[in-house]
Amino acid sequence: MGNNKKRLKLMFEKYTWNITNFSKVFSFQLFSDKFILDGQTWQIFITLIPSKDDYLEIYLKADTESSNLRVGWEKAANFRFAVINQVNDKMTIRKGYDYASGNSCFGHISSSHGLKDPGSGFIVNDTCVIEVGTFVTKYVDENKEYQPVCKIDDNPTKDNNNPLLHEMFRSSYEKIEEDFVPLLVEACSQHPSLVVSQEKRSCRFTEWAFTALGRVLHFLNTKKLKDMDEEACNHLQILWDELKTCGFDLTWLEFYVESALNVKDYMENVDEMRKSLSALKIETDKLKARLIERETQT
Repeated sequence: MGNNKKRLKLMFEKYTWNITNFSKVFSFQLFSDKFILDGQTWQIFITLIPSKDDYLEIYLKADTESSNLRVGWEKAANFRFAVINQVNDKMTIRKGYDYASGNSCFGHISSSHGLKDPGSGFIVNDTCVIEVGTFVTKYVDENKEYQPVCKIDDNPTKDNNNPLLHEMFRSSYEKIEEDFVPLLVEACSQHPSLVVSQEKRSCRFTEWAFTALGRVLHFLNTKKLKDMDEEACNHLQILWDELKTCGFDLTWLEFYVESALNVKDYMENVDEMRKSLSALKIETDKLKARLIERETQT
């Protein structure tokens, strides 16, 4: 009947809250509908500081009543809050926060342009869009393909340390080299769509895909400018061509790879410039010598 072996797989779930008639319904605190992430019922409530239109406080609270959880329960998770810029997604504000208790997760998001400023893109047609997402691991059939949990829009966000996601990554993909894991965790934290794009793939394919991504990231993080000779450039090109077949959105990585691949040409141009400057200096010294010779003769 086939291989039904189960194994853990890293996934990303999110909830989108569209707040319509924002200017009319907004009070000191506003609550979302209840929703489920990672098997737990949650609710968002937000506070916009009246004197600071660029400062939004976001709270994520577990609904312990509907879940019938015991008193003193605890859950560890890493959530990503976002205020969506509906005009320019590159301006979307995303931040990650750890959740490790049975109470609530708190985060604050601010914008240098003002979240409520006209034309900022955060409030369009009097609608504000809030998102919350989290990485989860689920047991799935090892060779079965699954449809994505969600489709998300990407925007970089920086997490310097995420031990929980690191642990989830290692439990899902044990064959990936240890040196690759911190780089992959950081990349997935900044670009959750890397995980989402693999959710319909088999576990084996996903492991291979993240290994290919890890090789490129490790290359870029360990090679120095002086190391980028023809052999190194050819090796990076092979790794990059392989990675592009994995189904990732790699627009965020293209600049760094292309810059590394162009280093060889850049260094060759620098060498040519150095040779030209050296030749020019020689000619200049010769001209100076001739001028001095003529001055002494006169």
